[in-house]
Amino acid sequence: MFSGMSSGGITLIIVSTVVVMLIGTVITAYFTRKTKTSQDWATGGGKTPTIVLVFTMFATQVGGGVLVGHVGIGYSYGLAPLAYATCGIAGLLLMMVAAGWFRKNHFTTIPDIFLKLYGENKTLMILATLMAVVVPFGWIASQIVSFGKMYSAITGISSTVLIIAFAIICMLFTIPAGFNSVAWSDFIFGLMMLILCCITGYQAIHLGGGWEHIVQSFPEQENVSFPGGILGAGLPTTLLWFIAATPGMMTNQMSIQRVCAADSTKSAKKVLWLSSIIIVALEIWVVIIALTCRAIQPELASGEDAIGILLPRLPVWTTAMFAGFITTTILTTTDSAMQSVAVNLTNDIYARYVNPAADDKKLMKMSRLFTLFITAAAILLAVNFQQVLNLITSTYSYAASGLLVPIYGGYLLSKKHKLTPACGLVSMLSGVVGCFVVARCFDTFLPAAFYGILVSTASMLVMVAITKNKAGVAKNND
Repeated sequence: MFSGMSSGGITLIIVSTVVVMLIGTVITAYFTRKTKTSQDWATGGGKTPTIVLVFTMFATQVGGGVLVGHVGIGYSYGLAPLAYATCGIAGLLLMMVAAGWFRKNHFTTIPDIFLKLYGENKTLMILATLMAVVVPFGWIASQIVSFGKMYSAITGISSTVLIIAFAIICMLFTIPAGFNSVAWSDFIFGLMMLILCCITGYQAIHLGGGWEHIVQSFPEQENVSFPGGILGAGLPTTLLWFIAATPGMMTNQMSIQRVCAADSTKSAKKVLWLSSIIIVALEIWVVIIALTCRAIQPELASGEDAIGILLPRLPVWTTAMFAGFITTTILTTTDSAMQSVAVNLTNDIYARYVNPAADDKKLMKMSRLFTLFITAAAILLAVNFQQVLNLITSTYSYAASGLLVPIYGGYLLSKKHKLTPACGLVSMLSGVVGCFVVARCFDTFLPAAFYGILVSTASMLVMVAITKNKAGVAKNND
């Protein structure tokens, strides 16, 4: 990505990255003194300003995939990244249906939601915890691998050494202050992202000979016309994105945590729609960069190589700042995921089943120890088991299949029906199994997650009907 740069340029890139790390260190040091309770560590104690929550929601969702994968989509299909953004923010906006309920009940994790809807059941709680942690844990490992590979190419240092070093840095940002340090560093880094997007977007348009020339250079003109170009990847592919990204966003524990951290229902909804607007703005930047790369070099074998075409042509200082930009996107996603998984292990396993009498000081200590354990496990996975990592990062569809209906369907059904642990358990397991069977045994047009969600929905409705009939029989017997 940064090939062909002078030694001076590479030095600036390293300096930019170090500066980003130092900013995160200062933020962490400041909020360590303000983190007094386990609730502060888990969700900021409900005192995090709305604008900070907006940016931590935005920064958490924006990882290395946006910089590489989404630019590649735009290089190949024009305005199609806007469709992908629409699919993602649809999930955020649909969360508004339950945002007030999330906030009112002060949920910290997804298992808290299951406990509220279905009641206490150890098997259900443990399975819900596993479903909640798989995706963010996969994010941790995949993000530190991305950093290691990228900076190994820049510095010549072993990617293994860089993976270990970056994981430890992320851990040190997370351990002292938990949600506070994560949220506020996301806020600062998110602002940096937007500023750098404006700078690099302007320079890219200038480099490409002006916006009109860039657009006219795109071979398939229908893919760069608005609004038709939004479907440039084709309706089938866009539908696949919708089915994968929308429920995935709605069942992402990190998104739910940020809603619950708001100080009111009004603030929670504001977090969702304002972060959606910022995500769209970022995807507009993606389109600008992608189309510029296509205008500069239209014959790339892979669209994912597009970002590497632009960077060597930008001023050295911009490229160095862009390296810091890349670091912030990876860092914000990684520390958010670490904190999320640590909260799960502390609240849903340790405090609920291992040591229910643990006081606040003990819970904070365990949260920090679990963060250390998570970091070590992620390093081990990232360095030694790439095939396992690929499997974990592909489990987004399984998490969506197993969690979407039990959370949101359960919320809607609970208004008129009494739900039992069996309702949640059967709906969750059937969704995962349905998704797995379709993915492994059938070649279908729609993604396996679609069928998993259908099976989960049907199972939930059947279980609700059975529960209702049993309740009616018991009442008659009385």
